[in-house]
Order: sequence, then C-alpha cells, then structure tokens
Amino acid sequence: MDTAVSPIDIPLLPTPSTSSASPSVELRHDFEVLSSNATDFSSAHTSPDDFRNSQIKECDVICPEPKSVIADSLKIPQRKQPRTCPVVYESQISPELEGIKLKIKKSPTQEVLHQNTSTAAAGPKSRAKKSVRLKTPRVRKPAASAGAKSRKRKRRKKGQSDDGSDENEEDQYDFVHINGSSAVAVNDNSGAQSIWANERMPPEILSKIFMEVTYTEGCVPTLVRLSRVCRLWWKVSTGPLLWHTVDLATGRVKEKHRTEGKLLWLLRNRLSRVQDLALGGWNSALSRAAVEDLSRTCNDLKALSLTGCKGLMGDSLLNVIQNCKSLQKLDLSAISPYTANPRGAISSGTLCELTKIMGSRLSHLNLANNCTTGIQQIVVALAVSCPNLQVLDLSNTRTATRDTVCINIEQLQEGCPKLRVLRLTNSLIRLSATPLKDQAASLGFPHLEELSIAVDPKAYISLDNASIERILKNAHKLRLLDVRGCTSITNSSLVRVPAWDLEHLFLSGCTATRHSADGLELVVRKWRHSLVEIDLSWTSVSEALDQAVMALAEDPESPLKVLDLCGSSVSFPPIRQVLCHCTRLRTLNLSSCRALPRGIKRLYDGVTQLSLLRTAIQAGRFDDNNDQADD
Repeated sequence: MDTAVSPIDIPLLPTPSTSSASPSVELRHDFEVLSSNATDFSSAHTSPDDFRNSQIKECDVICPEPKSVIADSLKIPQRKQPRTCPVVYESQISPELEGIKLKIKKSPTQEVLHQNTSTAAAGPKSRAKKSVRLKTPRVRKPAASAGAKSRKRKRRKKGQSDDGSDENEEDQYDFVHINGSSAVAVNDNSGAQSIWANERMPPEILSKIFMEVTYTEGCVPTLVRLSRVCRLWWKVSTGPLLWHTVDLATGRVKEKHRTEGKLLWLLRNRLSRVQDLALGGWNSALSRAAVEDLSRTCNDLKALSLTGCKGLMGDSLLNVIQNCKSLQKLDLSAISPYTANPRGAISSGTLCELTKIMGSRLSHLNLANNCTTGIQQIVVALAVSCPNLQVLDLSNTRTATRDTVCINIEQLQEGCPKLRVLRLTNSLIRLSATPLKDQAASLGFPHLEELSIAVDPKAYISLDNASIERILKNAHKLRLLDVRGCTSITNSSLVRVPAWDLEHLFLSGCTATRHSADGLELVVRKWRHSLVEIDLSWTSVSEALDQAVMALAEDPESPLKVLDLCGSSVSFPPIRQVLCHCTRLRTLNLSSCRALPRGIKRLYDGVTQLSLLRTAIQAGRFDDNNDQADD
C-alpha cells in the first residue's frame, strides 16, 4: 500500500535553459515557480527530495541543496547561473493620445539564434525546442502629485492597455530568414527621430531651406510657424537674415497686438536685417521713439510701406529717409485722406525735401488716397531730382478745395525717362498746355508698361484723345491700359496706341464701346494675339459687341484668360464661339446679360465651371431658350 505524501511547499528552482520537458512556467523576477497543476506526486516519487532530484536531473542544471529545511519552507530563491547569450533590451517609441511613451522590451533575437545553432548541431532528427517569449513588466508612469488634478480614466476598449495601445502591439514581430535560419526582426515603429529635427542637422543647410521658403511663401507667418516645430528650428528661424521681407499690415496682426512695445521688440530682435517692411495700420505704434528706433536699427531697409499711418509727421519721415541709406521704395498712401496737414508727411514741403534727400535712389513712390497741397510742385521736384523713378501712383490724389491740377507731362518725361507705371485713376490732374515744339522734342516714356487713367464719369472729367497720345508717346512696351469711364477717348486714339503686344485692356464705360461703328472690332483685332484680359462690360451696342467677341474667337491660339461681359448686350452665338476656341479661358462674367438665355447668366470662375458650361452647350441645353430673356 502506497504511503500518502503530505503536501509541502515546493522549492524554487533555477530556470532550465535546455530542458525539453519543462513544466509550464511563469516569469517572476529572473526565477521560475513550478505551477501547482504541473506537480504530480505519483508512486515514482515518494518524497519531496526524490521529486526535486529527479527534476534537477531532467534539467541538467546543478543546483545545490538548501542548507536547511527552513530554507525550503520559506522558498528562498537560489542564485541563477549566468546566461550564455546576454539579453538585449530595445527601446520602442509608441504614440499615445496624450503624448509619447518610451517602452523597454526584451529582444529574443540572440536567444533564438543560439537555439537554432544548437538545434542544427544536434542533428536533423533532433526536435527543435520551443522558444519561450519573455515578457517584461510595463513601465508605469509616475503617480501624479496630490495637488494635481486627477484626470478621468478613459474607458478602454477590448484588447487595449491602459495607455490606449494594443496589448499585443509589442509582440508583433516580422519573422525573417537569415542564412536559412529564422530570426526575429524588430517592428518598424521603433525608428529614430527624423534628421530634420535632429541636432546633427547643420543649421546652415536648414537656414538655406528656410530662405527659399520665405522667398516663395513670405516671412510672415511662415517663420512663426516653423519656429514652433522644435528647438533647432526655432533657433534657425529667429536668424535676422531670414526676416528680409516682413508684412505686418492690417490683417496679418490683430489690433490688440499693434502696439509700440511689440513694434520695438520686433525691431530689436527680428528686423535688424529687414529689407522690405510693411507697417500698414500701425499708426498708434509709430511714435517718435519707434520711428527713431526704426531709422537706427533697419540699416538695410530698401522698401517701406506706411499706408494708413495717419499720425506720421513730416520730421519723423525725413529722419527715416536720412538714416536708411538704402531706401528705394516708399508707400505713403492713405496717410492724410481727408485734410491737408502742412506739418504732416504728405505736405508739399516734406515731399519736396524727400525728393532732394533721396534723389536718384528713389524708384517707387505711392501717394494714392491723399489730400494735399502743391501737387504740381511735387511733380516738378520728382522730375528734377529723381531720374530713376519707375513707379508713380497719384490715384485719388486731390487738393483740399478739389481744384484741377495741371502738370507738365513733357517735363516729367524728360526728368523720369525710366518710368514704367503711371497711375492717375480718379484724380483731378490734367495736362498743361505746352508748345508743339516741346511736344515734338519729348522722348515720351519708352519704358512705360502700365497706364491707368480710369475715372468715375459722374464725379471726374476724363482725359481726352490728345492727352493720351502725349502720355503714350513711344510707349512700345505698354502691357496694361485702363481707360474705364473715359468718355472723351474714342476708337481712333486707341487704334493709334504705339504698343502692339497689349495684354490687359479695360474699356468699360468708354466712348469706344458706345458707337455702332467698326472701331471696337478694329481695337480688338489689333491685340487679340496678345490679350490675356479684356473688360467690355456694360457695352450697350449689340452689333459692335458681337463682332468684337467673334474677333476674339477667330484666333485658334488665343491667350485670353479673363473676359468680362457683365451687363452687356452680347448674344449667345459669340459666347458659343469663344467657349469653343478660347481654350485657355479661366474666368467668364455673363452676369446681367439680358440677351442671353436663362440659366447661363452668371459668373463662371475656374476651369471646372467653364467645362460644365461647355458640356451643357454641346448637349443643346440652351438652344430652346436662345431667344428668351428675363429680368
């Protein structure tokens, strides 16, 4: 009869490394505990000592006996022999909803390779031993302090851990074959940080990349966004050389931030090497201290825009001009829009002194939307002192008494022969009477590319044919002509314009669109090979307008992109021809065209809308309503 063995505590054993019949194990701090369900007190093992000895022989591990029975009952762990293959620990960066968590996991690569090598050496008949996947305890986050607010524990889904990631995520490996044997490769999520945000990236290369971006996208807000990426990008983006073109006009910066303190900080910390600066709407921040700091700090300034700075005085402006030796472009629009201030920056005395100080380095001057005195004296000063002037904008410039101002255009042509842009829109400027001898001796504006003399016919008197001929003398490079509302300019003067490659033509409300003669068609035929944009809106003569639009469609390689026929009396057949032949058309305005069928009278902006319109016309959608018109 078998003697019953009383249950006793099973001692701790070292982890067997090569045993093929080891019981189920559970890793706990580098030693293993035999599971209770794997213990079998059969007749072959009559005592715990015999059972322990048999297990040691099976595992081929030399384990010294405990010194006493107390050690066995207390489960004192025995020291484990060193492993032949060291365990490799690898770091894995796993994204979370609340940040990035660094996990440490044990890589079984070395152990698997060792087992495969021992299996191959034992022979082909030996059975490969199963590898035990080792798991390490998770790295727990430090507990929050007692004063910190406790966050609500998110409800995790099935199969997810506390940090929101998949529980089996760290066990997902890619098994690959190395020289015929299987090995375990680490998953791709454990990659290093990008080199673009690495300290090893040379700041010089990153600075050149940022420089190219600022030239295409602008410095503001591009550099502000780049500085928020990392510390390296912040360090590079704050370099003064990158802040070369800064637009701080209204809309870029909120009203509450346009203060004197913010402007002073920008001038001292960011804008020391600025070349193009726009301070539109910073009138309250442009104090005397800010203007002095601007003139002292921005020595490389080439272009300055002070549009809308109504509190700017004349002495402050002259101070900036005297200290900024490289200044070439100046925008002083809308500084004094309602009243003329004799001590302001737009007074005739200040502007005449400005032309003397700047002299030949002045290339751009914008005086639009201002009320001042002595406009004639200002034009004379420009003709005498500024031979390199290229852009002159006198749009909406008037005197306090709204008197007509006469200027000598021949004197301006002689003093500023490099003028490219002349804008006289809605101004009370007229050409003074000069002898025919002086008109014949004038060389005109040979480099003129843009002329804008559009007016509101209800409030202003436009220039006539003789005036436009005097202005456009020898202007063979003209690209833009705006004569909207000029009721005194006829077709004959437009046909005699010396330029042959005009690209932008605006004729809305002009006398050339009000007669039924063939003059409008001749004007369109002269420039149809180069016209990119044409404005024929509110043309009431249907026959002349249809002929002009048909002339645009006759050129199979027409570069036309914008056609404005708003409020005109154009009919449907010319529109069909334009859509069929002008393949580069991007914008077509047919709003309020009473002669067109229903459903077509609107603005078509973009290739998609024009393609849908062409498809509808080809399908015959508007053929039945061809003769119908509605309000």
